[in-house]
Amino acid sequence: MTMSTRSYTNDLIKHVKVETNDPDMNIITFTVQARVLEVFRITPRMVNFGKMLQNETSIREINLENLGKDPIRIMSLEAKPQGLLSVEQTQPFTLDHGQGRKIGLKISSGSSEGFVHGYLNLKTDLDHVPEKIVRVRADVKKRESGQ
Repeated sequence: MTMSTRSYTNDLIKHVKVETNDPDMNIITFTVQARVLEVFRITPRMVNFGKMLQNETSIREINLENLGKDPIRIMSLEAKPQGLLSVEQTQPFTLDHGQGRKIGLKISSGSSEGFVHGYLNLKTDLDHVPEKIVRVRADVKKRESGQ
């Protein structure tokens, strides 16, 4: 049996029920427990810019941390959609053991009202964590005349 730890950060418990042909114990439950240790942490995992007016810009920071023993190479940082979301750091870099780095995300709300969604995709040199995605959202409100 395998289980993905992709979106988990702490303890993970799974229960597996197996039907048998034993009349006394027709269902057996196995419990699998794992402690998920993050090697590469990004906080926050979702950036909510909250309410914004049309054609407004805002910047929020995310923090990248190497919690592992080996260096982590950040191969690329790509913000989507490009017209609305950008990242201040675009060049590859390395995070050594215990090192952290703050990265700024800038959103331009655009002229349309409603929710704006995007994401930042970070590609790494780690086999078990080849990429991490930070989701981004904002609620764009109509700009009243005179604002």
